[in-house]
Amino acid sequence: MDEDIIIRVIRGEATPIENMRVLDWIRESDDNLKEFSELKMIWTLSSTPSELAKEEDLITFKKDISARSAFKFRTNKFWFGFASAISVAIVILLIGLFSGIFVTENIISDNKIATNNLTMVNQRYMYTDKGVKGKVILPDGSIVWLNSDTKLTYPDLFSVNKREVEISGEAFFDVVKDSIRPMFVKTGKGFTIKVLGTKFNVKSYENDQESKAILYSGSIELITQSGNNEKEVILDLKPNECATIAFDGTTRISQVDKSTDIAWLRGEIIFEDTPMREVLKVIERWYGKKFDVRDSSFYNYKLNASFKSESLVQILDIINLCTSVKYKIVDDRVIFQ
Repeated sequence: MDEDIIIRVIRGEATPIENMRVLDWIRESDDNLKEFSELKMIWTLSSTPSELAKEEDLITFKKDISARSAFKFRTNKFWFGFASAISVAIVILLIGLFSGIFVTENIISDNKIATNNLTMVNQRYMYTDKGVKGKVILPDGSIVWLNSDTKLTYPDLFSVNKREVEISGEAFFDVVKDSIRPMFVKTGKGFTIKVLGTKFNVKSYENDQESKAILYSGSIELITQSGNNEKEVILDLKPNECATIAFDGTTRISQVDKSTDIAWLRGEIIFEDTPMREVLKVIERWYGKKFDVRDSSFYNYKLNASFKSESLVQILDIINLCTSVKYKIVDDRVIFQ
């Protein structure tokens, strides 16, 4: 594979055809995937402020950077973070079609009226893989932080009367105020969030029974369907309120502790009397491991703990101490027995 093409892909300057060529090349072998990942990480560390990475990581990668002087990367409008199993505090900047090892962006043509003239608007599809965090700047300047295993779809250009995005997973939105063009954040769980300019967190994973929308400043309208899906319900949230949307569409409002509910933005995992089934979902998203629970009584336990830079093994050891349930790691699976 031509290194010039790889460089353009990493910098976000490649054509769609070049993006596909590199993607096909990566799929050909594990060696190609490893090579691309190493080059991406070298660029990442070259662009990461030194205070955000561990000193030993910087030393190692800067040696590689020196050896690859041909790679002169520059920052684009997208950057993503990578949280490894050893330390969720290492931030990695990522751009373009790929990020980390498995963050992808797909561009889909979609004819829409973006101004008074007919304009071809591209829909961008961003995905942060398990163990990866991300940050996206939307066309209006709004910022979205993506948690692990999260999908975000948005256009290159918002329309003249509204700003529409779609989310599956968890994200923190800092929305630029625009009283003329409200933003509609759609989910696949039967509700939409309407905002003009505000900060809020939405958690709506496909495999979760409940979804949450938490408001931190400004105001949002939560648009849901009633239990029989016949009537639209609009709820106005106040700052520090959380709307929990059940699988059947029913909603309850509660007060929240802002420092706890968005701990993931600080690279922290906080469990407060959390059922073990939910604990395993969070750990799977952070570390990319599958869990095999052989004894269903394991799910009767709850966990109170917080983690910041612990490895997966350290977390599993704490779970073992709290539950007395032994575990073993086999390839990409954790077996509790």
